[in-house]
Amino acid sequence: MNNAPAIPFHAGPELSRAINRTDFFRLLKSAAQHYNFDNFALARISEASAPFGERDIVITNVAERRVGLFITTLKEALGTVRAKTAQFLATPVHGRSAQPQDYPSDLVFNEFLSGVFLFIPLFTPEGRRYCLVLSGERQEPDQSEIADMLLDAMRIFDKLYEEILTPEMSGRLTQRESEIVKWTSEGKTSAEIAIILGLSEHTVNSHITAAARKLDAVNRVHMVAIALRNGLVS
Repeated sequence: MNNAPAIPFHAGPELSRAINRTDFFRLLKSAAQHYNFDNFALARISEASAPFGERDIVITNVAERRVGLFITTLKEALGTVRAKTAQFLATPVHGRSAQPQDYPSDLVFNEFLSGVFLFIPLFTPEGRRYCLVLSGERQEPDQSEIADMLLDAMRIFDKLYEEILTPEMSGRLTQRESEIVKWTSEGKTSAEIAIILGLSEHTVNSHITAAARKLDAVNRVHMVAIALRNGLVS
């Protein structure tokens, strides 16, 4: 009988097979759950806001309407100095957010309160800075666990850089992204495009997010306008 521990999903063969945002969403979700964290956010480090803004997030399982609250609570958990100097951090840092009774009454319904936040800095070969933030109701990690999480985060990020970030930084839309932008320009919703192309709605939204980021668009309407102006769709 084999008593060897099972390899976690995010560290198994699925990592080498990952090619799109849905794949990396599943890998990061698996990594977060493996270490008993509830939430994750992979983001570009911003020099304009500390430690990053909502538009800097690449992949997260935090609901869009809660992202701002997640970032605010992260800053509180890290502390003012660490949050403001996030772009200079080279090693992981962690902290715990305030207890509910210590927060203003209008923020009591904050699912991130009293949670542990772990901020893991990541770097591309060109020196661009990113980070993986994990949060959840658990004990603060010790150095051994942080080392394991850092290694897992680096492995996933290296593959993400190869498959997603490098093509995105080129500024060129993939064939699938162009196709989805075209359908969007014709007034189709993500659900309708998913049916037309035989994709999941989540995959369609991932392609739209990638296309908008490449075109530096703030929303779908802006994305379509830029694509039309630049002759990327007809």
